[in-house]
Amino acid sequence: MKKVAVGIVAVLSLVFLQPVHAEPSKSIVIIDTAIDSSIPEVKAKLVQEVCILDRMLCPNGTKFQEGVGAATLPSSQALVNGFEHGTYMTLIANKVNPDVNIIFIRIVGMKSDGSRDTYNVFDIEKALAWTITNKEKYNIVSVSASMGSHILGTGLKYCPTNATHAGLVGNIDKLLALNVATMFAAGNNRDYKRIDFPACITQAVALGGATEDNAMSPFSNAAPEVDFYFLEVFNINNKNFRGTSASTVAFSAYWAKNYKGAYQPTYDYMKSISKSAKGRSTTTDRLVSLLG
Repeated sequence: MKKVAVGIVAVLSLVFLQPVHAEPSKSIVIIDTAIDSSIPEVKAKLVQEVCILDRMLCPNGTKFQEGVGAATLPSSQALVNGFEHGTYMTLIANKVNPDVNIIFIRIVGMKSDGSRDTYNVFDIEKALAWTITNKEKYNIVSVSASMGSHILGTGLKYCPTNATHAGLVGNIDKLLALNVATMFAAGNNRDYKRIDFPACITQAVALGGATEDNAMSPFSNAAPEVDFYFLEVFNINNKNFRGTSASTVAFSAYWAKNYKGAYQPTYDYMKSISKSAKGRSTTTDRLVSLLG
């Protein structure tokens, strides 16, 4: 009997003393200009930096860099000439969800005069490809790309997707299959019939803007292709940052906060808490309120 008892104790020890493997913290990817990683709120949650440039060079002298400093610019450069956009997006995400980890992918180079270089859909495509590869490693649940173009077609099929964009659309599809939402800004052109590209791509999650009193923003583009409207104004560094860029990154962080283990149940949950709202010339039933 003694041997049996010892055996039982040994088995029970194996059962109860196994280490508990908690799910790694959720991460979101922010694709944007550059970042000031010296800011305490940024530094605390920044788990990876990536640089993907088409024409200019990353800090390591090549067109690709991954690791500490890859997406960072000194404060004197990161917070001027439009480069501050990336840092502001990160601070907004942290404000909405202080628990979420941030992966920042820089796709905007700096010209010799300190101004921003251009970027294109292929840069976004490459950033999404990196996300696909690293989804499991960082437990990525959403991607925020607060950028877009309002060079569109007309009529109901205005979204300018063509063979050139097959790689971008394909990567959005791959992320969707991995239960990762790819989010783009609807744009701020006061166009109430069309939204920016790539937000108009069917598989993307398009974000329009909402005001502090839970109305549709008069600045935000609006169309049936908008998936959700979310708060567009945040006070960052004592400045009000307003626009669908803010809506997109804020919703990405909010998505992570409310993630239900997969894309579709999270999307359905967001629909279930959506409210009706009015705009200047349209209405929606897809406004998600951050403020209650």
